[in-house]
Amino acid sequence: MKQRIHIKTPFKKPHIRHSIPPSKVFKSKKDYDRSLQKNPEVWLKERTEDVEMSGGRLKVIFQKPDLDTCLAAMIFQVNPSDEIVCARKGASNEELLNPEVLCVEAGGSGMVEKNNFDHHDPDHYFPPACKQALVQVSDSVDDTLIRLVEYVCMVDEATAIVPPVPFPSLSNIFSGMLLVETDPVVQFQVGLRILKTVWDNHFDPFVPMPERQEWAEYIIAKMVNQREIEADIKNARILLSDSGIQIAYLESKYIGGIGACYQQRCQVVILFNPIFGNPPIRKFTIAGNKTSVGHLIKFFDEIEPGWGGRDTILGSPWNGSDLSTEIVMQIVQQNL
Repeated sequence: MKQRIHIKTPFKKPHIRHSIPPSKVFKSKKDYDRSLQKNPEVWLKERTEDVEMSGGRLKVIFQKPDLDTCLAAMIFQVNPSDEIVCARKGASNEELLNPEVLCVEAGGSGMVEKNNFDHHDPDHYFPPACKQALVQVSDSVDDTLIRLVEYVCMVDEATAIVPPVPFPSLSNIFSGMLLVETDPVVQFQVGLRILKTVWDNHFDPFVPMPERQEWAEYIIAKMVNQREIEADIKNARILLSDSGIQIAYLESKYIGGIGACYQQRCQVVILFNPIFGNPPIRKFTIAGNKTSVGHLIKFFDEIEPGWGGRDTILGSPWNGSDLSTEIVMQIVQQNL
């Protein structure tokens, strides 16, 4: 069998190991973290075989390019020469059951033995894909990668970083790139390159990123975007749930609304984008800052199947939502 092409990394091709056995699931992040504290080696049982990568080219499937998806792929040494596929509806059952296909946030939560790294199961807690990927690596990793995973997990789970990272943060640069590049596969490939640059240069993700020439266009795009968010947030509505939780409702087509509302000391954010993506759809995102919102999925799913997410963040169906903003706000208010 041919060897696959590697990008330059500090460690050799990783052995794929169990990070979460399929039979072991968790109801919350606290349960997961507690289990690791009790037995940090519990998820490091080696598989008997490495992932087979026939022809030196790996097939990689993802639903959307974000920091978590791209970092997980980078840890597994995905590179632009691989077969990279954006599947808006997620991987097929055949692909999820094929260990020669790497599925990153494309379905199959908990099925790491099949090389599926997802965490969008509303009934069980799984850590972000990059954290699952990190514990798969058999060789030692450096502090930069560990901090990178920690940072991306906080961004992905909509956990406020205190104090906030001043502009331009890694998240700023990545979201600026998403504004500039429009093709999802290109976004994924450029995202890999951004993260690889951070890792190779040992940049600390919890401090501002240097203003490198190759990132200049992304930084400018994000600056323009932030000005628009600042204008939109002036029209945000502040609500109280039945239990007294402060909720912000924000309508905006720009990136960064959740973090902006957190800075206004809101515990939960309802973000509505009426023209998300291409082709445009109506998209709702509901996030909680150290506040659980995952239980809301069942209420939405009863009236509009396809909602998904996890403990601190959830979203409307991939093909858009037909719910009115009033219905969404009412469900959140009455069930928090």
